[in-house]
Amino acid sequence: MRTRTKLYAAALAVALLPAGITSGQAVAATRQADFRILPYLQSPSSSGITITWFTEDGGPGRLTVRGPGLGGGRSERIGGQAQPALAYTAAELAEQIPGLEQGSWLEGPDNFKHTTRVSGLRPDTRYQYTVEQGGRTVRGSFHTAPDAGDWRHVRLIAMSDSETEPRGRVQRREWAPGAGADARPSAEPDSLWDRTYGTTVLSGTRVLRYPLTEDEGLRRNLSVVKDRSPDAVLFTGDLVQGGGYQPGWDEFFRHTAGEPGSLLSGVPILPAFGNWESFGALNGGYGTPQDRTPVVRSRAKFHAYFDAPDNGTPEHRDNYYRIDYGPVTVLTLDSNNGEPDDRAADYPPEQKLTGRQYTGPGTDTQENFTRTEYEAAGGGDLSDYSPGGRQWTWASEQLRQARAAGQIVLVQFHHAPYSSGEHGLPMNHALTSGQGGTPMRVYHSLFERYGVAAVISGHSEMFERSFVDEDGDGVGVHYYDVGVSGDGLRGVRREGATLDTPPLGYNTFSQWTADLSEPEKWEAGGDAPRLVSGGKHYGHLEINVDRVRGNRGGKARLTLTPVHVFPVMDKSLSVVRSERRTYSDEVVIDVASDGRPAR
Repeated sequence: MRTRTKLYAAALAVALLPAGITSGQAVAATRQADFRILPYLQSPSSSGITITWFTEDGGPGRLTVRGPGLGGGRSERIGGQAQPALAYTAAELAEQIPGLEQGSWLEGPDNFKHTTRVSGLRPDTRYQYTVEQGGRTVRGSFHTAPDAGDWRHVRLIAMSDSETEPRGRVQRREWAPGAGADARPSAEPDSLWDRTYGTTVLSGTRVLRYPLTEDEGLRRNLSVVKDRSPDAVLFTGDLVQGGGYQPGWDEFFRHTAGEPGSLLSGVPILPAFGNWESFGALNGGYGTPQDRTPVVRSRAKFHAYFDAPDNGTPEHRDNYYRIDYGPVTVLTLDSNNGEPDDRAADYPPEQKLTGRQYTGPGTDTQENFTRTEYEAAGGGDLSDYSPGGRQWTWASEQLRQARAAGQIVLVQFHHAPYSSGEHGLPMNHALTSGQGGTPMRVYHSLFERYGVAAVISGHSEMFERSFVDEDGDGVGVHYYDVGVSGDGLRGVRREGATLDTPPLGYNTFSQWTADLSEPEKWEAGGDAPRLVSGGKHYGHLEINVDRVRGNRGGKARLTLTPVHVFPVMDKSLSVVRSERRTYSDEVVIDVASDGRPAR
């Protein structure tokens, strides 16, 4: 993407400015006939892929694809379609972020979407493409999925909770202490760490801020992912710090199809709706019971950017969908609306659970809005995940079909059903966040019956693996929270309100967490102790699927490796580089010829 020259209000109509804001205070990019978002890839299959890019003037661009079976290449002109849902609001134009020049993060005022489905391609084949837009040409390539009966290796990456926003360029998050944190450098005000990276008070205790900004953490994380050349990236929600906050989307694509990184120009994304994708941020949050238009506008932005395969219900398209990548089936669900609606305030104090008490998963993952309120504001895309609903029926049928075809099945959605973290308690617990993931446990019996190998989620912003074997036969489902892409680095919930109380241990299915299972190791010397290994960091889950040679039935081995991006420091605590490192909890699953995890 070009280097943009930032201009004051000449690029924006003065009529768009909020009261009290002069034209000299509104900053926007010059409008030129090239890319606002570089080409990015979606909906991969063995015969095609979707290519999308955005411009600021909508003029037609030319896409040319070359490769086996296309002769001299296939070329078409693709015009832009205006996306009014992506316009900046007055509040966004007026926003001020300490540490950044006011408005320096804003792009031009208009968004035009260019998208096409490239079909009729050969399986397991690399193609090159160029997009000519205005005076600029962008080159890229992609690899089609292999045929389900003819493949050798598939690599997927699972990420969650990047929660991008311009503030992330200057913001370092609180680094919740875990195992080994007692050896950390001093967090006292004016300590070396405080002067270098900052400290903050968390649950009554002063703790270190992480040595990388959110922006740096995500950028380095994505760089590691790109170096691994995955076939696709699963993104289980909370892509942005508010789906209704346009600068958050600008930041997401700046990292993934823009100047700092272009991972998605060569690797397709499989996104899921997170709770933040329904949040308007400074544009009204979740709105009010009388007006949920901020939620409607927020979800509209997700739909503007992403185009998933048809799921049979037009109003639910993009919410839940199926992708077959060779031998692997990925089912993406929308975990944002359960019914009947539920909220913490419905339970009087004497009925609220405490400690490890559990009476059931509950029915709803969020208390922020109801279907009735949402539809009264004009929304029509909300998809209930509860048993008997359209999404449930669709998921059941896809699982049945995938199993009949002998596929290896992965499922992704945002709210982790089994979590030791912030969002691991049901609505009727005294410590609930009001956004607990436990209601999604209603899917477990279905998942275990059809031999789902792993479920990928986020939400609690910690790295965790749980294992659930309902029938006790030794073959169950592995559940992951991979919510450490580039935002928070939280720890487990504690028994009390302060960090010095023991872990609550509410998730009895937990097998491993970066918080408690990977002790920080600090080396004395220099100006302060220096971290040399361990601890929780930004990262992702790498999933490798390898065919076992000599087995015509298609037996495979699935390897799930938790990866973190480690900040290497010198003796003065300066970060000199980052390294790809793996945690100790690598899981290997042998897969039978029918696609089920083997006994």
